[in-house]
Amino acid sequence: MSKFLLMIFILFMPLKAFANSCPILIKEIDKILEETKQISKEQLIEIKQLRDQGEKAHKEGDHKESEELLKQALDLLDS
Repeated sequence: MSKFLLMIFILFMPLKAFANSCPILIKEIDKILEETKQISKEQLIEIKQLRDQGEKAHKEGDHKESEELLKQALDLLDS
């Protein structure tokens, strides 16, 4: 029985770990923006718009949309 419970815990642990990743992604974007000086004005505007839309989606409870927007912003920062 304990092995079964352990297996269930291990299976569902990753779901819990990613459930609240929106604030982590927002902080990561903010940190990179503070440290990076080589972003064009157009890119900066687009990244900030995606970040703000992601934060808004998070506050409205749409975490999937929030994570997608925030990951798009991070992808732009990585390019």
